[in-house]
Amino acid sequence: MFSLQRCGAGPFGLYVVRPGDTLQSVCAAHGVAYASVVEKNRLDRFPPPGSLLLLPQGGVCCVVRPGDTLEGLCEKYSISEEEFCRRNNCNYIYPTQRVCIRH
Repeated sequence: MFSLQRCGAGPFGLYVVRPGDTLQSVCAAHGVAYASVVEKNRLDRFPPPGSLLLLPQGGVCCVVRPGDTLEGLCEKYSISEEEFCRRNNCNYIYPTQRVCIRH
């Protein structure tokens, strides 16, 4: 037999997918990077309503603006390019892309 108990805040939160949700809308509403949700949930397509998604919590995300460079963002937020690329599962950036700087 087991019982559920409260636990402290973890690095991830759960989100229940609702009708009409898209990955982009969920990421925008919660300020999380698209690539981190895809990676953490091992998604190859968006799950149906009622499914649970793991969402990173306590991270710092930003939207890439025209003129931003990978090198410039990494310098601004004091993160190595290797770490940035690992967190965002990408090797390049583009305007309107939501990227995670810190978890």
